[in-house]
Amino acid sequence: METQEIAAAARHFAAMARIVGPDPKAVKMRRHAFHLHQSGSTTLSASALLLPRGALAEPPPLLDHVCAAHGHAGDVALTAASLVEPFLVAEQRGDPGEEFKPRLVPEARIDVLVEHEELGNIQDGKSRPPQWLSARLLAMVDVPTAADSVLSLLKHDDSFIGRPLWDVGWSLADVNQKQVESDIRSSLKSSRNNASIESMGALMLAKSATRIAILGISTINSNVICDQNARPINVSEMQHRGDSLLVVGSPFGLLSPFHFFNSISVGAVANCLPPCAGRSSLLMADIHCLPGMEGAPVFDKNSCLVGLLMNPLRQKDSNIEVQLVIPWDAICTGWNNKKLEEIGGGPSELPDKNADSKTMELRMYVSSTVNKINQYCISPSSIREAISAVVLVTVGESSWASGIILNKRGLVLTNAHLLEPWRFGRTSPSGVQTSFAGEYLNARENKSLQPQQCKFSNEDAVKHEVSLFNLGFKREKRISVRLDHAERQMWCNASVVFISKGPLDVALLQMEKVPVELNTIRPEFVCPTAGSSVYVVGHGLFGPRSGLCSSLSSGVVSKVVQIPSAQLSHLSGTEAHNMDMPVMLQTTAAVHPGASGGILVNRHGLMVGIITSNAKHGAGSTIPHLNFSIPCKSLETIFKYSGPN
Repeated sequence: METQEIAAAARHFAAMARIVGPDPKAVKMRRHAFHLHQSGSTTLSASALLLPRGALAEPPPLLDHVCAAHGHAGDVALTAASLVEPFLVAEQRGDPGEEFKPRLVPEARIDVLVEHEELGNIQDGKSRPPQWLSARLLAMVDVPTAADSVLSLLKHDDSFIGRPLWDVGWSLADVNQKQVESDIRSSLKSSRNNASIESMGALMLAKSATRIAILGISTINSNVICDQNARPINVSEMQHRGDSLLVVGSPFGLLSPFHFFNSISVGAVANCLPPCAGRSSLLMADIHCLPGMEGAPVFDKNSCLVGLLMNPLRQKDSNIEVQLVIPWDAICTGWNNKKLEEIGGGPSELPDKNADSKTMELRMYVSSTVNKINQYCISPSSIREAISAVVLVTVGESSWASGIILNKRGLVLTNAHLLEPWRFGRTSPSGVQTSFAGEYLNARENKSLQPQQCKFSNEDAVKHEVSLFNLGFKREKRISVRLDHAERQMWCNASVVFISKGPLDVALLQMEKVPVELNTIRPEFVCPTAGSSVYVVGHGLFGPRSGLCSSLSSGVVSKVVQIPSAQLSHLSGTEAHNMDMPVMLQTTAAVHPGASGGILVNRHGLMVGIITSNAKHGAGSTIPHLNFSIPCKSLETIFKYSGPN
């Protein structure tokens, strides 16, 4: 389907939710990037998934039971719980104990903005402006599998021993956060001691990132879509890295609801969690989203519902955000029979047992089918081999980056600055800076955690201990390569074959024990032109301990930097055939620390460059969408060396 068609279909299931409540001290907005505060009241907004009655062929039983428990017979909307949490009564705020009986402070009210055609009263073929409908909070429900996936990322971050490096929410929320920092500290001290805060911090953060609020919408018009006439919403069954995504959300909605309502953003699946699993409980999305889009529905290329966009993970003291999507399947399976019993329903009361049995059979079939498919299959299918040719490279206990398999003999191409960072302005043997897209950790962090031994999937793999917390690089330090194949990860030792001493930031490694399963990259020596679509595949951000496979992002070549033929002839002393030489590709695809040595590929799955660096702000933070790669045209000699002869 064309993007316009997907967007048109998706808008029928998108809404915006807002909550207004008393806030005399103006502290309710502390974790929200945008808000409206006036006359002692605060208004917050978020996007929402609108579920008209009858739209889902097989709605989660929990929804029916929640509605029945509250006597609600209308439509429902799902959104991020962060919208309503500030207005919960004091005893439920922060960690609501009664998920299915949440209570808001007096005078707080919720409204949902929906497309006017959803009200069924379009006249004379003319569209009408969106309309507000009153709503109420029915439940706030955790999605355990999604929370576990977020926790798996955070628990590998040694900073939780001290000050967390990751938080939940948009970067623009930092200003509001600082305004009430003392209020947060006093609140935490009153609720638990410091030791408990440190031990529960990661878990609470993970739950906060994945908690969903269920809203019941009042139907005020007799023409509202009934069950028989409801537009059906189909559910996407499987997602893989590179799959197209479309989000319908309302960024900055409360500032001008009718201007920003149901805006469209497109992107792709960057990664799937847990790694090497049959079904995903959390997706990392390469998509440009803005504050207020949390809670927005996410759709695939066939306009099928993928899941719900949540608040991003935000790296403190930087502008890096990781967009998170909870798949609909994870939401359904997470709301299990135990949850039903908590609200008075049990397995015996589930409607249509035969239907449930068929649903379970379908899920078992899908799970079985997924296990037979390479977990790393992505769309477009032409990039399947390219993504499996990317490996993780670790150097001793100090750094990690990405690498590219060049041939079946285990020759790996990576960046020279990973091995000799001081030559490229990154560091000296006794100090650390952060200029390139590799990852380096400092000595203070090294004292926080002990080395952790990884598990290996084949008998031939060498033992490899991952502890990335020591300074400096020494030639005698172990170099290891991790390959990601199907449902397993394999570690192998490697040795240095070549480190470029010239301007090219490249190096070659040789794997000491070469697995039978080895996918190699295919190069494209014709340089892409500005505007060409490209994908970036590389490791980064969370490091080896997270177990994450390489992530994917998409963008375009924004500029090709070339050496004029006349200058090239002067430098080489030979004729340059009147052709300019491409030496650098600038792209808009997101590149994060750790992606050094990753691949830049075109839509045909051919490698057009190797990732080397990001641009940086003056303050030192990287600019993810402004990065540079060495084109394959400049690496022809290396590819000839890696050939069969």
